[in-house]
Amino acid sequence: MMRLALLTLYLLCLSSLNAQSFKGGILLGFTASQIDGDSYSGYDKLGLQGGVFITREILPYLDARFEIKYTSRGARNPASEDNIGSYLLTLHYVDLPVIAAFKVKNYGSADIGLVPGYMFAAGGEDDAGKLPKDYLVEFHKFDLGLLIGLSIRLTQKASVSLRYSYSIFSIRDLETAGAYYSWFGKIFGQSRGDFNNYLTLGINYNLK
Repeated sequence: MMRLALLTLYLLCLSSLNAQSFKGGILLGFTASQIDGDSYSGYDKLGLQGGVFITREILPYLDARFEIKYTSRGARNPASEDNIGSYLLTLHYVDLPVIAAFKVKNYGSADIGLVPGYMFAAGGEDDAGKLPKDYLVEFHKFDLGLLIGLSIRLTQKASVSLRYSYSIFSIRDLETAGAYYSWFGKIFGQSRGDFNNYLTLGINYNLK
């Protein structure tokens, strides 16, 4: 039921974005990610995001926003005194988020949306060298995530956004010994498979 409601929200927001009245801009920022379902925890994989967006007012208190952007996700287990091994996984996505932004006066907005994504490349390494191709091809090409976040207005044209995103469906159907699932995954009863779990911090600049 929740997935159906989110899909309905996505379609309504998408249908409202027409060329009659919209504002556009660019966005740049950073990601901090992990993969729920592997044996590592912590948002240790840092990456980049960047793209463009358009927004359209639906109601005085509600905007619809559509983005096209690149987002880096993955997982990292850095070597340390307590951990002699290391692991790095990088997943490269083109994302098409559709977001409902509930405006809070002139301060910013509370955001919720869906993030369809296509993984166009993957890579990584561990102590043995580069991760083998048969390991990387196990990841599904398509991802659908849930997004929640806050946007804070800085100036008439600039704002900063902090978001949390989590895959609705698994990105890899694999059982891992000692699999770790974060609080969000446990809420939905995840116990098998891998899921993108990541934070984004972005700067948005309106061109119009």
